[in-house]
Amino acid sequence: MGIFLQSAHTPQNVIETLAQMGLSVSVDTIHTAVHSLSTESHRAIQQLGRTLLAAYAYDNFDVDLKSTNHTVEHSTETLKHLTSGLLFPLMHGVVQDDLRCSRTLWERSPLNPQADQSNRGPQRGWEDLLSLHHDRPDEAGLTRRDQFNSWKMLSDIITFGPTYFSGFKKHLHDLETVEQIPVVKTPIVTARAMDVSNSTVSGNIQSIVNLLQQGGIENPDEVDDPEMPDISEYVILFHGDLGTGERLQAAQLRRAIERSAWNRMQHVIFVPGLFHLKMACADAIWRTFLQPSAAWEDQTCLMQDIGILRPQETGIYASKPGFRRMHQLISYDGICRHLDCWRVEVAKRNREYTSLEAYASSKPAFEELQMIANAMARNYVANYQLRRMQNQTDSQRDQQYENALLLNKYTLLYEELSYAMNHGDIGRVESCIVTWILIFKATGKHKDASQMMDFLCNVHFNYPEGLRYITYSGGCQ
Repeated sequence: MGIFLQSAHTPQNVIETLAQMGLSVSVDTIHTAVHSLSTESHRAIQQLGRTLLAAYAYDNFDVDLKSTNHTVEHSTETLKHLTSGLLFPLMHGVVQDDLRCSRTLWERSPLNPQADQSNRGPQRGWEDLLSLHHDRPDEAGLTRRDQFNSWKMLSDIITFGPTYFSGFKKHLHDLETVEQIPVVKTPIVTARAMDVSNSTVSGNIQSIVNLLQQGGIENPDEVDDPEMPDISEYVILFHGDLGTGERLQAAQLRRAIERSAWNRMQHVIFVPGLFHLKMACADAIWRTFLQPSAAWEDQTCLMQDIGILRPQETGIYASKPGFRRMHQLISYDGICRHLDCWRVEVAKRNREYTSLEAYASSKPAFEELQMIANAMARNYVANYQLRRMQNQTDSQRDQQYENALLLNKYTLLYEELSYAMNHGDIGRVESCIVTWILIFKATGKHKDASQMMDFLCNVHFNYPEGLRYITYSGGCQ
């Protein structure tokens, strides 16, 4: 109770009153407990950090430090920009030798002015990523993406359709994984918050140095500690958003002329956070279907759906909805559109089925639902046939149908990325990322496209086998 009161900024006289009533401990005891917990946390962070088998993650957060007494000497600015950090051990059998590749990477690095050009290998781009996780159609002629789209269509009618279809839940199994990360419980250690703003290159450098200091690792040329491991030959993984990756690359570019590996930040390996990637995907959908006012002219456009689902928030979605609103919109609008696709498809097959309830009354078998879902994955989602539709004359084209196919394609791609992240299918995640890279380029999100392309190219073509395994399976957990 005392710790809670302290964290809630309860006045000291209130805490002392509650302590006298036996409901809390005294203020001095609270301070002693906080100090003890801080000491234990510091010891745990150093113990983990000095094994070198730890990854770090950090991000910014803001605190509004309002003061009750305003003075002329102090500024009215009360918003404080801070940085939080986490440490977690690298799992899945990772050993120190897997991380002992700092010198090898520097010899191949394009930032190294003395590197042998022959060791760098060919320049890789997004075209090389197309060969990752080769996809072959199944017996029904469906690609891996088609199979997911069919599964999602089937899942939506079973979960959100008429009650009759809910009886098929036991028949709906998870999809076959492309490359699965083993499921393990990863302990998380919280680092001390830092009075640093990581919105700048120098702020990210300070964050890296501060986090490593908390982990018991400092510049080996300045600190003589026999218990501190020499980081010169090792690399450490740092997780963050795509902006963090850009600033860390800028820091390494500026420091490439330094002599020591520490000053060059040679030990820093950036791993993009998949949640931030998901935010970028939601923003790309907003830029495609909501930001341009011309996208609202179609009577079946996404903005029309918002007018039904969120009639009081159409202005917010047109300006800056944020990730949470876009995530909910993509999920709910996708479900509604998929159910409407079911309504149209079953009516095509039998005119008596004027609604999904009428179709449910016929008690179709699960095999029939699966067959229809496979057909919908081909005919209600944009694929190679879209180009042929667009090449027709204006009188032959159905542009509303084409727009609906594209919207289904992008929302289903977003759902597939979410599904793969939740199930630890890193192979499917990567296959989705390759497609999103092109969407980022088309929507003007060039930094996001560049960061994800460089990361995948490094993992699959530039990193040694040990580091590739860590970044691929251990680092992306």
